[in-house]
Amino acid sequence: MATPSNPYAIPSTIDDTILNTTLAEYRGRLIDNAYNSNVILRVLNQSDAKEVIDGGASIVENLIETEQDDGGFYLGADVLNNSQSDTLTMVEYKWQNVYEPIVITRDEERSNSGDAHKILNLVGTKMLLSEKAIYKRMEHALSTPVASANNLEDLETICNTGTLGSIAGGTDTFWQATVTASGTFATQGLTDMTTGFYAVSGSSMDENPTHIFTTKTVFQKYEDTRLPLERISNGDLSANAGFRTLTFKGIPIVYGNEIGSGLMFMVNANYLKLYVDSATDFITTDFTTPSNQTVRVAYILWRGAFGTNNRRRHLKLTGIS
Repeated sequence: MATPSNPYAIPSTIDDTILNTTLAEYRGRLIDNAYNSNVILRVLNQSDAKEVIDGGASIVENLIETEQDDGGFYLGADVLNNSQSDTLTMVEYKWQNVYEPIVITRDEERSNSGDAHKILNLVGTKMLLSEKAIYKRMEHALSTPVASANNLEDLETICNTGTLGSIAGGTDTFWQATVTASGTFATQGLTDMTTGFYAVSGSSMDENPTHIFTTKTVFQKYEDTRLPLERISNGDLSANAGFRTLTFKGIPIVYGNEIGSGLMFMVNANYLKLYVDSATDFITTDFTTPSNQTVRVAYILWRGAFGTNNRRRHLKLTGIS
Protein backbone atom coordinates (compact mmCIF):
# COMPACT_ATOMS: atom_id res chain seq x y z
CA MET A 1 0.00 0.00 0.00
CA ALA A 2 1.32 3.44 -0.90
CA THR A 3 2.24 5.75 1.97
CA PRO A 4 -0.31 8.59 2.19
CA SER A 5 1.08 12.05 1.59
CA ASN A 6 1.16 14.64 4.35
CA PRO A 7 -1.92 16.86 3.82
CA TYR A 8 -0.20 19.72 5.70
CA ALA A 9 3.05 19.64 3.72
CA ILE A 10 3.92 22.79 1.80
CA PRO A 11 4.46 21.97 -1.89
CA SER A 12 7.97 22.53 -3.17
CA THR A 13 8.73 24.39 -6.36
CA ILE A 14 12.26 22.96 -6.66
CA ASP A 15 12.84 19.53 -8.11
CA ASP A 16 14.26 17.32 -5.33
CA THR A 17 16.25 15.34 -7.87
CA ILE A 18 18.02 18.49 -9.10
CA LEU A 19 18.90 19.56 -5.56
CA ASN A 20 20.18 16.21 -4.36
CA THR A 21 22.03 15.49 -7.61
CA THR A 22 23.79 18.84 -7.19
CA LEU A 23 24.78 17.85 -3.65
CA ALA A 24 26.08 14.48 -4.82
CA GLU A 25 28.26 16.13 -7.46
CA TYR A 26 29.55 18.55 -4.85
CA ARG A 27 30.68 15.92 -2.31
CA GLY A 28 33.97 15.08 -4.03
CA ARG A 29 35.04 18.70 -4.14
CA LEU A 30 33.96 19.21 -0.54
CA ILE A 31 36.27 16.57 0.92
CA ASP A 32 39.24 17.66 -1.23
CA ASN A 33 38.81 21.28 -0.20
CA ALA A 34 38.32 20.34 3.45
CA TYR A 35 41.73 18.74 3.82
CA ASN A 36 43.41 21.67 2.09
CA SER A 37 41.51 24.36 3.97
CA ASN A 38 43.93 24.96 6.86
CA VAL A 39 47.46 24.04 7.84
CA ILE A 40 46.56 21.52 10.55
CA LEU A 41 44.19 19.46 8.40
CA ARG A 42 46.57 19.59 5.46
CA VAL A 43 49.58 18.45 7.47
CA LEU A 44 47.58 15.64 9.08
CA ASN A 45 46.25 14.47 5.72
CA GLN A 46 49.57 14.64 3.90
CA SER A 47 51.54 13.08 6.76
CA ASP A 48 49.36 9.95 6.80
CA ALA A 49 48.09 10.92 10.24
CA LYS A 50 44.51 10.50 9.01
CA GLU A 51 43.14 7.09 9.98
CA VAL A 52 39.77 6.03 8.61
CA ILE A 53 37.81 3.80 11.01
CA ASP A 54 34.58 1.93 10.36
CA GLY A 55 32.48 3.25 13.24
CA GLY A 56 32.50 1.85 16.77
CA ALA A 57 31.60 3.27 20.17
CA SER A 58 34.98 5.00 20.65
CA ILE A 59 38.60 4.88 19.48
CA VAL A 60 41.11 2.88 21.51
CA GLU A 61 44.81 3.38 20.79
CA ASN A 62 47.63 1.21 22.19
CA LEU A 63 50.46 3.14 23.84
CA ILE A 64 54.00 2.28 24.85
CA GLU A 65 54.21 3.42 28.47
CA THR A 66 57.80 2.32 29.15
CA GLU A 67 60.63 0.85 27.12
CA GLN A 68 61.07 -2.92 27.13
CA ASP A 69 64.28 -4.32 28.65
CA ASP A 70 63.83 -8.09 28.85
CA GLY A 71 66.62 -9.36 26.61
CA GLY A 72 70.40 -9.36 26.93
CA PHE A 73 73.56 -11.05 25.74
CA TYR A 74 74.16 -14.80 26.04
CA LEU A 75 76.75 -17.41 25.35
CA GLY A 76 76.34 -21.09 24.49
CA ALA A 77 73.71 -22.84 26.62
CA ASP A 78 72.93 -19.89 28.90
CA VAL A 79 69.31 -19.81 30.08
CA LEU A 80 67.34 -17.08 28.32
CA ASN A 81 64.55 -15.03 29.86
CA ASN A 82 61.22 -16.18 28.43
CA SER A 83 58.97 -13.55 30.04
CA GLN A 84 58.04 -10.12 28.79
CA SER A 85 57.23 -7.17 31.01
CA ASP A 86 53.99 -5.26 30.54
CA THR A 87 54.99 -1.99 28.90
CA LEU A 88 51.72 -1.20 27.12
CA THR A 89 48.62 0.73 28.08
CA MET A 90 45.67 2.17 26.17
CA VAL A 91 44.04 5.56 25.64
CA GLU A 92 40.42 6.05 24.60
CA TYR A 93 39.19 8.93 22.49
CA LYS A 94 35.51 9.73 22.09
CA TRP A 95 33.94 10.34 18.69
CA GLN A 96 32.88 13.93 18.11
CA ASN A 97 30.45 15.23 15.50
CA VAL A 98 30.64 18.46 13.51
CA TYR A 99 27.89 19.82 11.28
CA GLU A 100 26.92 22.83 9.20
CA PRO A 101 23.45 23.35 7.70
CA ILE A 102 22.70 24.28 4.08
CA VAL A 103 19.33 26.07 4.27
CA ILE A 104 17.06 27.32 1.50
CA THR A 105 14.00 29.24 2.66
CA ARG A 106 10.74 29.21 0.74
CA ASP A 107 11.16 32.91 0.03
CA GLU A 108 14.52 32.18 -1.62
CA GLU A 109 12.99 29.23 -3.42
CA ARG A 110 10.18 31.36 -4.89
CA SER A 111 12.51 34.26 -5.71
CA ASN A 112 14.61 31.93 -7.85
CA SER A 113 11.85 29.73 -9.26
CA GLY A 114 11.20 29.31 -12.98
CA ASP A 115 14.87 29.16 -13.93
CA ALA A 116 16.91 26.04 -13.20
CA HIS A 117 20.16 28.00 -13.63
CA LYS A 118 19.13 30.48 -10.92
CA ILE A 119 18.26 27.62 -8.57
CA LEU A 120 21.61 25.92 -9.12
CA ASN A 121 23.43 29.21 -8.51
CA LEU A 122 21.49 29.66 -5.27
CA VAL A 123 22.32 26.14 -4.11
CA GLY A 124 25.96 26.61 -5.08
CA THR A 125 26.21 29.84 -3.09
CA LYS A 126 24.57 28.26 -0.06
CA MET A 127 26.96 25.32 -0.26
CA LEU A 128 29.96 27.64 -0.46
CA LEU A 129 28.86 29.55 2.63
CA SER A 130 28.36 26.34 4.62
CA GLU A 131 31.62 24.89 3.34
CA LYS A 132 33.62 27.91 4.50
CA ALA A 133 31.83 27.88 7.85
CA ILE A 134 32.61 24.24 8.65
CA TYR A 135 36.23 24.64 7.54
CA LYS A 136 36.67 27.57 9.94
CA ARG A 137 34.88 25.67 12.71
CA MET A 138 37.21 22.70 12.23
CA GLU A 139 40.34 24.86 12.17
CA HIS A 140 39.31 26.58 15.40
CA ALA A 141 38.45 23.28 17.11
CA LEU A 142 41.74 21.64 16.10
CA SER A 143 43.85 24.65 17.13
CA THR A 144 42.65 25.75 20.56
CA PRO A 145 40.39 24.61 23.43
CA VAL A 146 36.73 25.56 22.95
CA ALA A 147 34.47 25.88 25.99
CA SER A 148 31.43 24.20 24.43
CA ALA A 149 30.59 20.54 25.02
CA ASN A 150 31.22 17.70 22.56
CA ASN A 151 34.29 19.35 21.12
CA LEU A 152 37.38 17.90 19.49
CA GLU A 153 40.69 17.62 21.27
CA ASP A 154 43.01 20.32 19.96
CA LEU A 155 46.69 20.97 19.32
CA GLU A 156 47.00 23.10 22.47
CA THR A 157 45.61 20.28 24.64
CA ILE A 158 47.65 17.55 22.95
CA CYS A 159 50.88 19.53 23.49
CA ASN A 160 50.25 19.87 27.22
CA THR A 161 50.53 17.93 30.48
CA GLY A 162 46.91 17.55 31.67
CA THR A 163 44.19 15.08 30.76
CA LEU A 164 44.00 13.94 27.15
CA GLY A 165 41.55 11.27 26.10
CA SER A 166 41.05 8.86 28.97
CA ILE A 167 44.46 9.41 30.63
CA ALA A 168 45.31 12.10 33.19
CA GLY A 169 48.78 13.39 32.35
CA GLY A 170 49.18 14.84 35.84
CA THR A 171 49.02 11.29 37.26
CA ASP A 172 50.71 9.35 34.44
CA THR A 173 53.80 11.39 33.72
CA PHE A 174 54.63 9.39 30.58
CA TRP A 175 51.52 11.08 29.10
CA GLN A 176 52.97 14.59 29.10
CA ALA A 177 54.29 16.83 26.35
CA THR A 178 57.10 19.28 26.99
CA VAL A 179 55.78 22.75 27.85
CA THR A 180 58.21 25.67 28.09
CA ALA A 181 57.41 29.22 29.15
CA SER A 182 59.15 31.44 26.64
CA GLY A 183 59.29 35.24 26.36
CA THR A 184 60.60 37.92 24.03
CA PHE A 185 61.41 36.16 20.78
CA ALA A 186 64.27 38.46 19.86
CA THR A 187 66.19 37.55 23.02
CA GLN A 188 65.24 33.93 23.78
CA GLY A 189 63.02 32.57 21.01
CA LEU A 190 65.70 30.73 19.04
CA THR A 191 67.29 29.41 22.24
CA ASP A 192 63.94 28.03 23.45
CA MET A 193 63.26 26.46 20.05
CA THR A 194 66.66 24.77 20.05
CA THR A 195 66.35 23.51 23.61
CA GLY A 196 62.83 22.26 22.95
CA PHE A 197 63.86 20.49 19.76
CA TYR A 198 66.42 18.39 21.58
CA ALA A 199 64.06 17.78 24.52
CA VAL A 200 61.51 15.97 22.33
CA SER A 201 63.94 14.35 19.87
CA GLY A 202 65.17 10.79 20.17
CA SER A 203 68.52 11.13 18.41
CA SER A 204 70.07 13.05 15.55
CA MET A 205 68.53 10.60 13.07
CA ASP A 206 65.38 9.39 14.80
CA GLU A 207 62.21 10.66 16.49
CA ASN A 208 62.68 14.30 15.48
CA PRO A 209 59.90 16.90 15.19
CA THR A 210 58.45 17.12 11.69
CA HIS A 211 56.36 20.33 11.76
CA ILE A 212 56.13 23.60 13.66
CA PHE A 213 52.84 25.49 14.00
CA THR A 214 52.58 29.02 15.29
CA THR A 215 50.76 32.32 14.87
CA LYS A 216 51.29 34.80 12.07
CA THR A 217 52.84 37.24 14.56
CA VAL A 218 55.41 34.73 15.87
CA PHE A 219 56.09 33.54 12.33
CA GLN A 220 57.01 37.12 11.39
CA LYS A 221 59.28 37.41 14.43
CA TYR A 222 61.10 34.26 13.39
CA GLU A 223 61.30 35.55 9.83
CA ASP A 224 62.98 38.73 11.06
CA THR A 225 65.79 36.66 12.59
CA ARG A 226 66.34 34.58 9.45
CA LEU A 227 66.23 37.00 6.54
CA PRO A 228 68.17 37.02 4.32
CA LEU A 229 69.52 33.63 5.45
CA GLU A 230 66.30 31.70 4.89
CA ARG A 231 64.09 31.40 1.85
CA ILE A 232 60.34 31.51 2.14
CA SER A 233 58.94 28.47 0.36
CA ASN A 234 55.61 27.25 -0.89
CA GLY A 235 57.03 24.15 -2.51
CA ASP A 236 56.43 20.45 -2.03
CA LEU A 237 55.04 18.42 0.86
CA SER A 238 58.16 18.90 2.96
CA ALA A 239 57.25 22.57 3.11
CA ASN A 240 53.53 21.88 3.41
CA ALA A 241 52.59 22.75 -0.15
CA GLY A 242 50.33 25.71 -0.62
CA PHE A 243 51.28 27.60 2.54
CA ARG A 244 54.02 30.11 3.18
CA THR A 245 56.74 28.43 5.22
CA LEU A 246 60.13 28.95 6.77
CA THR A 247 62.30 26.19 8.16
CA PHE A 248 64.07 25.49 11.45
CA LYS A 249 66.62 22.67 11.36
CA GLY A 250 64.93 21.62 8.13
CA ILE A 251 61.48 21.52 9.75
CA PRO A 252 58.75 23.56 8.00
CA ILE A 253 57.24 26.33 10.12
CA VAL A 254 53.67 27.29 9.22
CA TYR A 255 51.19 29.69 10.77
CA GLY A 256 47.50 29.15 11.39
CA ASN A 257 44.69 31.65 11.85
CA GLU A 258 43.20 30.08 15.00
CA ILE A 259 46.29 29.25 17.08
CA GLY A 260 46.36 30.97 20.46
CA SER A 261 48.40 34.14 20.90
CA GLY A 262 52.06 33.69 21.80
CA LEU A 263 52.13 29.93 21.14
CA MET A 264 54.37 27.69 19.08
CA PHE A 265 53.94 23.91 18.70
CA MET A 266 56.78 21.64 17.63
CA VAL A 267 55.23 18.26 16.79
CA ASN A 268 56.10 14.89 15.34
CA ALA A 269 53.29 14.23 12.85
CA ASN A 270 54.11 10.51 12.96
CA TYR A 271 52.49 10.52 16.40
CA LEU A 272 49.48 12.71 15.63
CA LYS A 273 46.22 10.96 14.79
CA LEU A 274 43.14 12.27 13.01
CA TYR A 275 40.58 9.49 13.37
CA VAL A 276 37.74 9.74 10.84
CA ASP A 277 34.52 7.73 10.64
CA SER A 278 34.50 6.05 7.23
CA ALA A 279 30.82 6.93 6.65
CA THR A 280 30.97 10.53 7.89
CA ASP A 281 33.96 12.22 6.29
CA PHE A 282 32.60 15.62 5.20
CA ILE A 283 29.48 14.07 3.73
CA THR A 284 26.28 15.90 2.78
CA THR A 285 22.78 14.69 3.57
CA ASP A 286 19.85 15.05 1.20
CA PHE A 287 17.60 18.09 1.48
CA THR A 288 14.57 17.60 3.72
CA THR A 289 11.74 19.84 4.91
CA PRO A 290 11.08 20.11 8.67
CA SER A 291 7.44 19.80 9.69
CA ASN A 292 7.36 23.21 11.40
CA GLN A 293 9.37 25.42 9.01
CA THR A 294 9.10 26.62 5.43
CA VAL A 295 12.71 25.74 4.65
CA ARG A 296 14.63 22.96 2.98
CA VAL A 297 17.78 21.89 4.78
CA ALA A 298 20.73 19.58 4.15
CA TYR A 299 23.77 19.12 6.39
CA ILE A 300 27.51 18.81 5.96
CA LEU A 301 28.65 16.22 8.53
CA TRP A 302 32.02 15.10 9.89
CA ARG A 303 32.64 12.56 12.67
CA GLY A 304 36.03 11.89 14.13
CA ALA A 305 38.60 12.62 16.83
CA PHE A 306 42.03 14.21 17.14
CA GLY A 307 44.73 12.76 19.37
CA THR A 308 48.22 11.33 19.70
CA ASN A 309 49.78 7.97 20.52
CA ASN A 310 53.05 9.42 21.86
CA ARG A 311 52.53 12.69 23.69
CA ARG A 312 56.16 12.91 24.78
CA ARG A 313 57.30 13.77 21.25
CA HIS A 314 55.48 17.11 21.16
CA LEU A 315 56.49 20.56 22.47
CA LYS A 316 54.64 23.76 23.28
CA LEU A 317 56.27 27.15 23.79
CA THR A 318 54.06 29.67 25.57
CA GLY A 319 54.12 33.40 26.23
CA ILE A 320 56.13 34.36 23.12
CA SER A 321 56.14 38.12 22.61
